[in-house]
This record gives sequence, structure tokens and C-alpha cells, in this order.
Amino acid sequence: MSKIQDLKTDEQIHRGRREKLRKRIADYGLATLNETEVLEYALGIAIPRMDTNPTAHRLITSFGSLDGVISAHPDKLKTVDGVGDQAAYFLYFLKQFVSYFMATEKHEKKIETPASACEYLREIMKTYPTEHFIVLCLDKSGAVMLRQVIRGNLDSVHVDLREIIEVILRVHTASVVFAHNHVDGNINPSDADMQMTRTLINTLIPLGVNLLDHIIFGDNKEYSFARSGILEIFRREHRAFAVLKDYEDILIQKTVGDSV
Repeated sequence: MSKIQDLKTDEQIHRGRREKLRKRIADYGLATLNETEVLEYALGIAIPRMDTNPTAHRLITSFGSLDGVISAHPDKLKTVDGVGDQAAYFLYFLKQFVSYFMATEKHEKKIETPASACEYLREIMKTYPTEHFIVLCLDKSGAVMLRQVIRGNLDSVHVDLREIIEVILRVHTASVVFAHNHVDGNINPSDADMQMTRTLINTLIPLGVNLLDHIIFGDNKEYSFARSGILEIFRREHRAFAVLKDYEDILIQKTVGDSV
């Protein structure tokens, strides 16, 4: 009997909290909620009879941010305790819904140059307190089809090449932009950044996918592999057209760095 009473009391508490969130949204707007509260409320729509606050916290911890959560594939979301099919596909639907609306209303900016890619990503990258790797998938017109977030840790981003390729092939992207942030503010590419970019070029060219840019963000500055000329050198290397001077140029760029 006590267990039944506890369940009823528990449900009333959750319902009361959900009502408070609903009232705050109605009275003051969604901007008054933090990311975990927004996610908690969204989960409450998909899972109305469950306390979604712990699940929201677990999702933010797993994917780093609200953007990381709703950008994740349902199969990834379902690895988090408390997230079933209904909740996973509802969260994934939210990102697709926003993208669909923006495209329908012609609000989505076109990304056709490294400069426009930097402009699109600049404010987004400032929101990440740890290193994140971003995959930006574009259609033939330069419209954003998908922004996939790969969460990092406090020091670095571990990039799973297979996961990146799965994302690109899933949406049939024509062009892609990669971006990550250096939390120490140093935008010079590391040896790992250089090798990763070379690997990405060598993987994407046979797939017919254009790598528009790979951008490193830090301290209100950006380093563009495209603007530095390194992307073109890696393309020439892939086609066996690279020469010794190309590699000397890479060493200069890596040492000096290049702000967009």
C-alpha cells in the first residue's frame, strides 16, 4: 500500500514541477530555462508519467549540450538510461523539425565559402566549454542539412572516422565543413589536427564529397585550413601532385598559424 501511495505522491511532484516549467515558458519564454530544464520539459512530452529530470542530466552529461543531444542519432540516444524508442525519436525529430522549418521559411543561411562557414559557426563554438568536433553537412546549394556534434573531453576530441562517414552518407551531403575548438585559445593546428585533416581528405575525395573547410576556433580567432592553403595541398597530395615546397608551406603555416 505504501508503495502505491509513494508512486502517486511521486507522480504529483513530477506533474507539479512540469506545470511550473510550463508556466515559466508561457509567462516568460523558453529563454528563461537552462538547457537541462528545456530538455527535461521536452522529455516530459514524450514520457509524461516519468521524472525526466535525471534523464535530462544524463543526456547532457553524455552529449555535452542540448545541441549535442538533439543532433545525436536515436541509436546513440537510446544508450542512455531512461531513453527508449519514443523519447529518442522525439528528440531527433525536434532537430529535424527546426531544420525543416528554417528551410521552409528560407531562414537557413547558405554556406558557400570558408568565410561564411566561420560566420555560421563562430557563435555556436563559443557555447562549448570543452573541446567539441562539429560536422556540418551541406546540400548542393550550400544549405545546412545537418549539424552533428561529437562531444570531447576537457583536453581533446576523439574523432571516430567511421561515425563521421556514417553521418555524411546518411544525409547524402554534397559538401561538408568540419570544426573544432581549442579551449586553451591556441588556434595553431596540432600534428593530430593535420593528420586528421589529411585522413578526412583522403576519405572524402573517393566518396565525391567536397571538404569545404576544417576550422579551429579559440579566443575569438579562427584558423581555416582552406584559407591557409593546406586543404589544397592535401588534395594535391591525394592526387600525387604535391611537391616539396608544398610541405615547406605546411610547416610554415603550422608554426605561424593563420587567422581568418
